[in-house]
Amino acid sequence: MFFAVHCRTCCGTSVREAVHRFIMALYTCMEAAMKVLSQKGGSEGQKVVAIVQEMMEGRRVPRCVETTNVHPVIILEGLDGTGKTTVIEGLQRELGDVNCLSSPPECLRSFRQHFDGQVSHIRRAFYLLGNYACALSLRKHSEKPVVIDRFWPSSIAYALALDHQVVPNDMPEELKGALQMPLDLQDLMPGPVVWLLLHLPEAQRVRRVRHRAADGSGMTPEEVKLEDQKLPTNLMDIYRVLKIGDDRLVEIDASGSTEEVLRRVQEVVISKCEQWRQLTPVSVPISVNWHFTRQCNYHCEFCFHTAKTSFCLPSTKDGLEESKRCLARLRDAGMQKINFSGGEPFLHAKALGTLVRFCKEELRLESVSIVSNGSHITAKWMEEFGYFLDILAISCDSFHEATNVLIGRGRGEHVKQLESIRQWCDDFEVLFKINSVITKHNVNEDMSAHIERLKPIRWKVFQCLPIKGENVGDVERNVEPLLIPPEAFQGFIDRHRRCSSVKQVLVAENNVTMKDSYLILDEYLRFLNCTSGAKVPGPSIRDVAVVSALRTAGFDENMFQQRLGEYEWSKDKVLQKERRTKQAKRTGLMVLSLALCGAALALVAKHRRCFS
Repeated sequence: MFFAVHCRTCCGTSVREAVHRFIMALYTCMEAAMKVLSQKGGSEGQKVVAIVQEMMEGRRVPRCVETTNVHPVIILEGLDGTGKTTVIEGLQRELGDVNCLSSPPECLRSFRQHFDGQVSHIRRAFYLLGNYACALSLRKHSEKPVVIDRFWPSSIAYALALDHQVVPNDMPEELKGALQMPLDLQDLMPGPVVWLLLHLPEAQRVRRVRHRAADGSGMTPEEVKLEDQKLPTNLMDIYRVLKIGDDRLVEIDASGSTEEVLRRVQEVVISKCEQWRQLTPVSVPISVNWHFTRQCNYHCEFCFHTAKTSFCLPSTKDGLEESKRCLARLRDAGMQKINFSGGEPFLHAKALGTLVRFCKEELRLESVSIVSNGSHITAKWMEEFGYFLDILAISCDSFHEATNVLIGRGRGEHVKQLESIRQWCDDFEVLFKINSVITKHNVNEDMSAHIERLKPIRWKVFQCLPIKGENVGDVERNVEPLLIPPEAFQGFIDRHRRCSSVKQVLVAENNVTMKDSYLILDEYLRFLNCTSGAKVPGPSIRDVAVVSALRTAGFDENMFQQRLGEYEWSKDKVLQKERRTKQAKRTGLMVLSLALCGAALALVAKHRRCFS
């Protein structure tokens, strides 16, 4: 038996606890279902996994703000005999052109007979993966309403009731997570989605099934199982406690005439669609900044992301794998660039390197970048992980060490370390960037010569930003004595733009431009909303769908574009362009050289003729 392999005990761990862990592992994400089918499902299982992986690869998230003018996805759940087919036919009449889907979708339907004959965990893994395939197919059907005949709620309800004999009222605490729809599946669902559960009194449902069977169609295997008097009750009890984010299935009384049932369904659909239209539209998270630690070895007086906690998810037990899963979900939601920041990210150098490599090698993001104070960066780290890093941004607010010390940035060797990092970036082909925060301590400094010499691909210059609860108010830091007026900041920018080579790389951000134009995740993977002048965390993507978390982020997509938040951030493309430019210059020089040689030879020949 499969459970015998997975339930071996050690250190007194009980078989029951091992079974519970297995159940939770199987039902919590797409990766888990794929793993079961790949390892235990034979060649057919591997074929199914390959099909779904190809669907994931082909998925393209539209790069636009979510629109409210979309058609609903209506998911019908319920036991056999509750009238799902009748409701679907009625919705087709009422709504006109409707896409009718089922899970697993058409691309996996030929595998059903094979997996229906497999042991329970392989069969359930197939049907769970079928839910993901069905969700992935929804975008190509978005031009009209979609009705799905059974989805994840039925997959999990039948798995828990039939395979594991789970009773909701007596369910172990460690299994209750299985009642929550997997977050990576929620991420794939477009909105609005209406979850309906058709219900009939059991005696009436049984009469319908038996009447239909008496007409010659017979009873399906599922209908035979439902003859067990306890099973229908248990299934309905499980349906009722399932959660899809903050939603639950809306129970619809399926008794009465078809018109009456359709009216109840339509009322719920209209209500849910209206609620969805009231939600804040969200943008695709093209560029995300994860401040995965607040800890820092510097003490910059203006810091607006201070060490309030010591929590660092990638450094906790199992936290690195959870971090990878969340980053993968962000990628699937449309993220193309991830920036790791802090605090000081290199205080967790090993975990940072692992995540950088994962994002580039496995997620294949367009750009992976880091913002650091540079103090803990080493040539060894760059040698090991620089290949996977597109951009390394170093914070440097002054090229006078006394000013850096006054600000709180190091103890007098900051610029020296910056020079070393610049060389390492050349050595390991990492794009080099500089970030500077302008305060009263450096607003009159001229950094042009240093920027010209260091040649960053970007020099981000920020006006010192006050954030309540971080550097303003009843907190350790007080930024107010360092603040400068907008005209002083603009004077600093104008002065440096007089140098043409500096002007090409300088990107200025005043307080208005900066405040709401970044998607910032804190150490708990919560988007921080700065619209009120403070950093207000929303729900964590560890707990909710990415789109739900984005609704609370307060992100200003237009300001993001205005501040040139999207640029050529892939080092492969930048370096390739530089190589082409150098090659063109070399070719031009060769052509010029050949032309000069030709001219010289012609002149020599002319003089020879003159003296001959």
